[in-house]
Amino acid sequence: MEERKDPAMRNQRAFNVEFKRQVIEELLSGESRHAQLCRRHNISSSLLYHWKRQYSKGKFNSE
Repeated sequence: MEERKDPAMRNQRAFNVEFKRQVIEELLSGESRHAQLCRRHNISSSLLYHWKRQYSKGKFNSE
């Protein structure tokens, strides 16, 4: 019997820390608006806010 995977999980993407940092720094610099970044990178608004909170806590710092 084959194990079934959740269809929603099949298409889940993974973003590296450098990409997240670039997107948030572009948002904070004022180069692009929130909605523009979401459309350009095909990410949800809630994900962008989540990354912004993580960034403010220092989770994307190079160590």
